[in-house]
Amino acid sequence: MRSTRRRGRPVIVPVVAVALLAAPLAGSATAGASDDSEEAAWQDDAGPSILHDEPPRAPQLENTGIWRAEPTQVCMSSAYRAGEFLYQGCLWDDHGGGTYMDWPAETALDAYTYPTDDAYRRNAADLVELRAQPHGDGTAFRITYNTMTDPDLVATTIALGDSDEPVEAPHGANTVLPAESFVTVHGSQARFVDAASGEEVGGGAATVDLERRQVEVHVPNSVFDPGDETVRIAAASGLWDTGNDQYLVPRQVADEGHPGGAQLGDPAPSAFFDVAFRYDEPLDAPWRDRQQKEAIAAGDISDFFAEVDFAKLRRQVEDDMTGQREGVPDTGYIHRIYPSHFENEQGRRMPGDAGGPPAGAFTQQDGLNLHSSEGSSERPSGQFGWVCRDDCVPSLAGQLQRYLIHIPEEGASGGGYASLTWLPGFAQTPGEWVTGENDLYQSLAREAETPTAVVAVDGRGSDNWFYGRSGASVFEAIADAQRHYPLAPDRSMLGGFSSGAYGANKLSLQFPDAFSKAFICDGLDRAPSFPGVNAVADTLPVDTVTEHEAGSKLTPLLPSRHNQPVMEWAGANDDFIPYNITRERAEAYAAGDYDYEFITWAGVASEHAFMCEAAVQGISVGGTWDVLTDWVGDGARVDDPARVSYVRNPLMDDPQSGLVGDRAYWLPGIDTRQDDELGTVEAFSRGFGAGERAVGGKQTELHSVSGNTIPVNPYLREFRHLPDPPEEPRENRIEINVTNIDSLAVDPAQAQVGCDTELDVTTDGPVEVTLLGCDRIEQFG
Repeated sequence: MRSTRRRGRPVIVPVVAVALLAAPLAGSATAGASDDSEEAAWQDDAGPSILHDEPPRAPQLENTGIWRAEPTQVCMSSAYRAGEFLYQGCLWDDHGGGTYMDWPAETALDAYTYPTDDAYRRNAADLVELRAQPHGDGTAFRITYNTMTDPDLVATTIALGDSDEPVEAPHGANTVLPAESFVTVHGSQARFVDAASGEEVGGGAATVDLERRQVEVHVPNSVFDPGDETVRIAAASGLWDTGNDQYLVPRQVADEGHPGGAQLGDPAPSAFFDVAFRYDEPLDAPWRDRQQKEAIAAGDISDFFAEVDFAKLRRQVEDDMTGQREGVPDTGYIHRIYPSHFENEQGRRMPGDAGGPPAGAFTQQDGLNLHSSEGSSERPSGQFGWVCRDDCVPSLAGQLQRYLIHIPEEGASGGGYASLTWLPGFAQTPGEWVTGENDLYQSLAREAETPTAVVAVDGRGSDNWFYGRSGASVFEAIADAQRHYPLAPDRSMLGGFSSGAYGANKLSLQFPDAFSKAFICDGLDRAPSFPGVNAVADTLPVDTVTEHEAGSKLTPLLPSRHNQPVMEWAGANDDFIPYNITRERAEAYAAGDYDYEFITWAGVASEHAFMCEAAVQGISVGGTWDVLTDWVGDGARVDDPARVSYVRNPLMDDPQSGLVGDRAYWLPGIDTRQDDELGTVEAFSRGFGAGERAVGGKQTELHSVSGNTIPVNPYLREFRHLPDPPEEPRENRIEINVTNIDSLAVDPAQAQVGCDTELDVTTDGPVEVTLLGCDRIEQFG
């Protein structure tokens, strides 16, 4: 039964003090729902607090001084706004030159690598934004970096105008591109070079805003005068050699003061790490740098530039150029940048940062970790990634993060698009699911019952198992997407692959009311895990090869899914996540009262690397998404169920990251007596006038779908779909059965009962039950 009222808890607001709206009184004994001097305001508070927090301040996205235009926050897009021309770079695409590789090779084989000194944070030359505007007797430029601990360590060269042939960029950059004039900014210095002669023609001061990681420079018309013309502009960033006053050129192996990654046999590798105006970068590269790697490796970045119309700028024409290759898209694939609430370090994780992986762990940045990191267990552990909690610095540590959203071409219904948030597997990125017209994104947009958007996250590196900042980033991305695109919050689904499937399972079980459905593609049951040994290591009662996070096992948490339909995929001959791991949940679904589908693939489609169609070395199964789209339906959430089941797991809480799983639907504030053990809640409100749904047996069917590469993909479908609950007479009564629960609250309005409701409580120990807004607290047991 679905409620037509918005779900949420009552926030009691005195009529004479509406200004206190920001101070919720939920659970206060002094806030009586029956008080005629007060009225209840409703807010949708499904899920963790981080999902509903106001957007954080983001210094890198702020304007000061002469700058006014709002950033596009869409990777590799440009716009004319407020008399400024903007180019939005992307994040984490500062790998310089080299040979492009697909996952998993790119995880361990980077192109350029940064000096090992912490000041570089493995990210110092990551160019986030470049903007320009006519100003006074010249042109003003502003550069924003993703990381800036010391502005003297990084430089950007801006190429102004065109030339018949590419010319050498100045200051030992070992790179050619067309230009009339070059402007190089390093630290607080700006240097102007005539491109044809290579002679310096002046210089000046640059203004550094260390907090905002921005550098501003003014180029006088005497150096370059664009007039009202359309002008070619290019730019690239690299590291600066302060001792030799030139660009720092990569060697083959990085050390404390020099970058690495130079290709064998290249006597003069390009010094650039990141290039602007790459409008045509393919989406399927993990960090959208395929073309950049090839161009920098060749020492010629001539293909990357913008044509900037200065007449438009002087007239202050507003133009997002939507629909053009360089414009800001509003449908299709959109790589969006958003600010996180968290940044405990800039840039990428460094080896000495807190809370690192143990020896034996494979990570997104470093491959095999040979030594125990700061704050990790001293015990070696064979595992992919590591569980990164509140006190840990994640792989992608900076405040700015990104996600890839696909908006269907077909318009949304009145309430907005249904959406699936997608969590990639270990060290994977959203781009690896961009595989053509039958990929995950386009299949859900086109084939589902209602056009469905996909929001795919980086998970701060996708090797932290979606605990801590990694888990928080999922909800931050959802919140940002819902603020900026027409997504329906009550039709929000969660899915993932491999360790991302573990994360999707974990988060949808911790916060079941936040997600209408869950799609688990070849998901593990404990974190962390390691293929080849996990069939045994993940199932033993004691840790052996792999040291698992306490409380990470998922199967005991499945009762929280009572009101959340689930589809799981597994492989009969899967050697990465052996079938016994996934089969444990299949048996639990069949034995319980779940609405579920469990798909067992056979043949090539059952292999882990192909099952969910992330392209591996350019090969994908294709076509299997039809099985998912047939199940998705309209993605609607059960807002106010009569029966609520929840398993409280305090060991999964990361309170500093806004992840505390202590509520489900109309039962908030669930706390355990013993925090190292699970607590369970079964509650039934008779106020809905609904009885228990009839639970039939498991059904089984054999099917097959055709694919792009593999013509026949057979699968076994085990399933149960539950009917609507039968109608029963309404009663002002709630039945509650708890184990290891110290306290919980009931939202009587949401549970459709009154403050005087009868509470029928069964418990294994003392428990306190609070009726929100009713000035009523009861003790039982």
